[in-house]
Amino acid sequence: MTFFPLFTVFAAGWTLWLLSEAWPPARRRAAVLGAVMIAAHPGAGLCLGLSCLAWRWARSRKRSREAVAEAGREVELLARSLLVALSGGLSPDAALRTARRSLRSELGGEVDRILRESARSGLASALLAAGGAGGRLFRQLGAAYLSGAPMIVTLTALARDLHDSARAEAVQRARKLPVKMVIPLSLLMLPGFLMLMAGPAVLPSFGRLLGPMVGS
Repeated sequence: MTFFPLFTVFAAGWTLWLLSEAWPPARRRAAVLGAVMIAAHPGAGLCLGLSCLAWRWARSRKRSREAVAEAGREVELLARSLLVALSGGLSPDAALRTARRSLRSELGGEVDRILRESARSGLASALLAAGGAGGRLFRQLGAAYLSGAPMIVTLTALARDLHDSARAEAVQRARKLPVKMVIPLSLLMLPGFLMLMAGPAVLPSFGRLLGPMVGS
């Protein structure tokens, strides 16, 4: 009972904070229910709160991994968009702005940061200092831009390399698919197949064994 006032204050503060965040009605109702549970039974409420926090942490981790994967998949799109823009006679910074329009992931934010930094320290420095999912592409472009090498040649080789890497990864996933399907195949299809094959031979034996019992 010593911790009852503490948990009550915590529950009230948590509820007010969640309500102030203007969450959807379902989440607000869940927050109020959790606060009431904490006030009524601190142990159960604390377990519920920790479970919710763990679930939200796992969900945020999953979203972060998906965002990184999506940005990685758009690197090839960015390279080919830059290649088309540069082949059309645009300058490197104008090509970056044009290629930015086709991006939907966090890679677009990386391009925006490079464009902002290029206004202060120059495009070559911004490209060489870039990181993230498109770090390899940006650094190679920065090196080509700084040395005066043709950026189209660099982008062509890099786009081909990215395409080959994506294809190799897809082939590797396809090769792992039969191994992953062994367990579902064994658990779902094999029992039915055994019943279909062994049933005609086993059922007469069961009939002979159960015949006297049924007849009596």
